[in-house]
Amino acid sequence: MNKNEPLINILLVDDEPANLLALEAVLENLDLNLVKVRSGEDALRELIHKDFAVILLDVLMPGMNGFETTDLIRQRTRTQHTPIIFLTAMEKAEKEMFRGYALGAIDYMMKPFVPTVLRSKVSVLVELHRKTEEVVRMNGELNRKANELVILNLKLEIENEKRKRVAEELRQSEEKFKKLSELMEERVVHSASTMEDRNRQFNPVSEKLK
Repeated sequence: MNKNEPLINILLVDDEPANLLALEAVLENLDLNLVKVRSGEDALRELIHKDFAVILLDVLMPGMNGFETTDLIRQRTRTQHTPIIFLTAMEKAEKEMFRGYALGAIDYMMKPFVPTVLRSKVSVLVELHRKTEEVVRMNGELNRKANELVILNLKLEIENEKRKRVAEELRQSEEKFKKLSELMEERVVHSASTMEDRNRQFNPVSEKLK
């Protein structure tokens, strides 16, 4: 991971402080920003302000339980596909497990969980999140460059139109200058001819005066 990149957020939701500390201990070496909350309501508030690579969510909580929290999470477009791993101490909870998967959970782990297994699953999801963010960033960069190219093409088209207009104006000016030159030349020739005629008319008189 690049040291300049912000830490990826992981949301830990459990009403028992001891469970949150246990999760923190399992994940502390993964260079993640671990956000710990103790209720579904607090989890929803965090999701308003931050994006998370994965949510580790306790099923049994007073007030809003994990299933109810997940249902509300999935109703928001921004968090509709955020990976959720349920954690529960319930034994023989097949019905609850199926309910969790039906709500869009990607995994359902029983407490006490195996630390290496949980860490491995979170690591995979974090890496997937990182690659997804990179693809989104690259697409954004490509779109930005494509927009710049479109703008550049428009500028070139405008510049070409200006050049065509200037070239046409120059051509018209040259034609006008050519016509003016021809007209001036005709006038000069005409004036010279007129002066010759006058000289011829004047010369006989001059000869007689001699």
